[in-house]
Amino acid sequence: MVKITEVKPILCQGGIKNWTFCKITTDEGIIGWGDGTEWATPKGVASHISDFGAMIIGENPCNTEKIWQLCWRSAYVGGKDVSAALCAIETALLDIKGKIYDIPAVELLGGQIWNRVRLYFDYVDSYRRDESLEGVVKECERAKGLGFTAVKAHPVDLPPRGKVAGWMKGSLDWPEISRTASLVSVKNTAKKIETIRETLGDEVDICVDVNNRLDLPSAMRLAKALEPYHLLFLEDAICQHEDAAPSYKRLADSTSTPIGTGENLYTIWEFRSYLAIGALDVLLPDVCHTGISQARKIAALAEAYHLPVCPHNPNSPLSTIISANMVSSIPNFVALEYYEPSREPPWRDKVMEPSIGSLVKDGYLELPKGPGWGVEMDEGEIAKHPYEETWLSRKFVSGKTT
Repeated sequence: MVKITEVKPILCQGGIKNWTFCKITTDEGIIGWGDGTEWATPKGVASHISDFGAMIIGENPCNTEKIWQLCWRSAYVGGKDVSAALCAIETALLDIKGKIYDIPAVELLGGQIWNRVRLYFDYVDSYRRDESLEGVVKECERAKGLGFTAVKAHPVDLPPRGKVAGWMKGSLDWPEISRTASLVSVKNTAKKIETIRETLGDEVDICVDVNNRLDLPSAMRLAKALEPYHLLFLEDAICQHEDAAPSYKRLADSTSTPIGTGENLYTIWEFRSYLAIGALDVLLPDVCHTGISQARKIAALAEAYHLPVCPHNPNSPLSTIISANMVSSIPNFVALEYYEPSREPPWRDKVMEPSIGSLVKDGYLELPKGPGWGVEMDEGEIAKHPYEETWLSRKFVSGKTT
């Protein structure tokens, strides 16, 4: 029987965030790579990987569900760091399991339903480019020219998300913590989305991400204003808290715009509280926060309610491969988030072989053919980009740290 001999978290600076990889080694020399990338607290995730890793030395790496349950119950409580760490371990184990049986990881998940993975372009109003309507039109045309059939945009003139470094120094004032959108903001956002719709036509889906920045009345007003443009979904409109499901229910009931959330929900039990009351139209779990097992259970729960799944995925190149394997195996998948190269550091396509860029063609991703995840991580290249805090300080600008 193959046994786990080492579990090692590895942090890699990944631009605006740090990538949190997990390398697991067995007594037969088989190595698996997993991913638990979490933007704000990567060191916390890495610490949990080490703690859980010590518990599973000597275990059979093929017993992925047993190991997840063992670690989950030992933790007593969940949360993002715990779930992301468990995902990093679970996905590394699935990589090993695929290599043991010499089959792609997707075959362990029931096989491919989708021959290729539809991606949505994130964002057509990137902060690194011209955010005027003219600039947005150019970026929409570029996305469409690259073959993407879905794009994501941001609202206009909302209260700032908060200057985190300034907040830590006590310098934030009221406009920077307000959750209320002005009428001007709502109208300007509607004009922007109208422009995107006119540019892309009806054959390209549009998503709008609010980043948990609004109170309920503002979210209702915005969702209503965007109804004429038939969004694929309005994402994370309301400030996310543990008991947000009733507010999302009121929002969903107030509009024909499809309402989605999920990147801050990590288990089937958390999603259940939303679906049981009809609070969501689209589920947006982050596979590298939920893990594969939980993501598949969440997708099955959504299927029972006849709801689509569009995973959140602004993480690492390995996370895109992992997420793509998961969504390839579920029937209610619609589109997977994808950061195109200009939003990533120059080494994105150097840390993994084959590179993520080589697998994306015409707005779709084709799964690599090898066993496990079908990719190999370059530990030497990863070591060239050690952890550096960039998210809280917003130090990443124009493809490099400042």
